[in-house]
Amino acid sequence: MSVRDVDVVITGFGAVTGLGDDAAFRAAWLAGESGVRDFSDHKDVGGLPPGYGARVDFAHKQLRPLPGARGLRPGTMTEFTFLACGAVGRALQSAGIDNPADDDVAVMDRRGVYLGSYTNFPKLKKHTSLTHRMADPETAAGGTYAIDDARIQDGMKGFTGFDFLKLMNNMPTAHAAIQAAARGPANTMLGHAPVGLQAIGRAVDGLRLDLADVFVAGGTGPGTSEGLVTLRHGNRMLADAGLDPATAARPLDSGATGLVPGDGAGAVVLETAQNARGRGATPIARVAAWRDLFVAPPTPRGGINASAVERLLRSLLADAGWEAADVDYIAASGIGLASVDAAEAAGIGAVFGAHLAETVVAVHTGVTGFCEGGHACLGLVGALQSMVDGMAAPQVNMGAPLAGLEGAARLTEATPRDVKKAVVLGTSPEGTLVGIAIEAL
Repeated sequence: MSVRDVDVVITGFGAVTGLGDDAAFRAAWLAGESGVRDFSDHKDVGGLPPGYGARVDFAHKQLRPLPGARGLRPGTMTEFTFLACGAVGRALQSAGIDNPADDDVAVMDRRGVYLGSYTNFPKLKKHTSLTHRMADPETAAGGTYAIDDARIQDGMKGFTGFDFLKLMNNMPTAHAAIQAAARGPANTMLGHAPVGLQAIGRAVDGLRLDLADVFVAGGTGPGTSEGLVTLRHGNRMLADAGLDPATAARPLDSGATGLVPGDGAGAVVLETAQNARGRGATPIARVAAWRDLFVAPPTPRGGINASAVERLLRSLLADAGWEAADVDYIAASGIGLASVDAAEAAGIGAVFGAHLAETVVAVHTGVTGFCEGGHACLGLVGALQSMVDGMAAPQVNMGAPLAGLEGAARLTEATPRDVKKAVVLGTSPEGTLVGIAIEAL
């Protein structure tokens, strides 16, 4: 398979967060406001640790007016799928693809969708009901909990066919492909915070491999869902209970106590520059390079080494043909987990340290919380928004930066900044790192 020498451009972006859509996300970030709230008003998550998070405000009625969304049925979606379709719809709208199903078949055949997600967790109440109905009470009374497959018919009484179907891991991508009228490649990637950024990188490769002319790509992560909150709590990754919700999410900060769950999805429309010109679209940025890297975690509980972050960033700059001094915006991941954030801060400092006073170090976690598979995509959306509106957003809740970022310019309020070249970084405790370099057009 030959590789095309083509420019890949971004012509649209979209997001859904605990603050609303990408416009609401941007307004809150520029104002320095956190979307993290107490869980007490949310019946589904009220009793879950740590007791607060950035629960999504995006409602079904806001999904319906978006491109391609009228044919979708929210009742067939999990939270993962719902967030993904919101971000994809906003990205299509931003790119001027308002009626994707009205395009010629030849156009739809050359449009693909790649999305990243952690997995596709069920509503725990139904899942728990299923397992309880399949349990053997007599065995459990003796201290051993066992599942009796012979009871599966009784256990399924609370489920419908849609319940099982919508739990398939590819459902966010399947719905988004219907929404975007994409008859080209469709793929789902599973992973931690960087996976949406990884899906975008793979879509860039797909364009260069001539698999399509347009890709809608991104990631989705309802971090406040019961399944993910329970998982992170079991892994001892969540922030302490009892903190002030507005200041609990502390990215790249020495006072962070752990992850603060947030809902979020981000997506972009990628296409060849030739295709963009042909349909009269105005590109926002060019993808100069992208890289991913996996390095085995240094401890059984996960984490990354600063040397891995440094290696990824230096390789990314080499691929883009840039020097560290050329970069004027770094979209950091800053998930709030000490074992990851410390390495990210040190790696950024090792590569950009001499230039950090003139470089924007942007991180959205203090606004959105940690948004799982959609997290790093929101960093990319923020970089694109800075390119469009000429503003650098404040570093919300990054009060005492970790070692490596001592020389970074401190932004306590929105500041005018001409962003031309940006690096977007995604990190994870499982050892996967992703970076994308974009240049404003």
